[in-house]
Amino acid sequence: MSAEAAASFVQQWRAARPLRDLALRFLPADETGVPLLLALEFELFGILHLSAAPQVAGAKLAWWAEELAGFGTPAARHPLSLALAADARTARVPVALWPQTAVSLLRALEAPASADFAAQLQAAEVMAEPFARIECAFVFGAQADCARTRRVLAVQHLSSELLQAPQRTAQGRMPLSMQSLARHALARAQLDQPGAARAVALAEQCAALAAALHGADDLPGPVNGLRAAEAAHDRRALSRAARVAEPLQTLLAQRQGLTLTAAFASWRAARSAARTQRRMRGEP
Repeated sequence: MSAEAAASFVQQWRAARPLRDLALRFLPADETGVPLLLALEFELFGILHLSAAPQVAGAKLAWWAEELAGFGTPAARHPLSLALAADARTARVPVALWPQTAVSLLRALEAPASADFAAQLQAAEVMAEPFARIECAFVFGAQADCARTRRVLAVQHLSSELLQAPQRTAQGRMPLSMQSLARHALARAQLDQPGAARAVALAEQCAALAAALHGADDLPGPVNGLRAAEAAHDRRALSRAARVAEPLQTLLAQRQGLTLTAAFASWRAARSAARTQRRMRGEP
């Protein structure tokens, strides 16, 4: 029963983006644990991105911190915890990292607005660190550098926050830095309403996020094929959103759709990542 329940969480992760069904076609047959791991990340980040109130998100993340503190023991109860613990590759992951994922999100929930984009990106990378370390150890082995995966995760988080800009503002959270607000003479309350200044600020944020993803190519360490496919798609989507009058609408449409050009770019990224994975395993 727990396997079926875990599969339902993987299906939710798949359904969130059409790209994921395409990327899964290039996943090696013995990599079934990777979607489980990404479904767990999706579940945890979803609490941060979609919860109606910070108090609700905080309570859910506190529960997950307790759940993951018991990872691999009889104390674990969630289907994803149980399914992942059954995968032998979790032995590569330091046990203390599992609860740190929820704790890092709790800290992000309580953090003040960042002064500028550099500080915002740095804070997102700190938050993504335990996720990236788990993902790289699980997929590539304990020796794998997680810097590139950490950057991609951080940008994906900030992109999701940007997509939820009106809701985030209503909840008292800031998808933009204080410097961005000041540069465009925006009050916090204006972020939940369309306007020319908001559109320019959001387009600028999209451009900065696209550049940060581009910079990930120069960082050490591998990225798994599913993550690489999403990163290739996100980079194109962010670049396009940075050039239009309605960045949020364009970014959302790009995420929910999949053109032939975007599909090919994602396929190429997934294939490249798969080759890296085989090379790190010593396979031909």
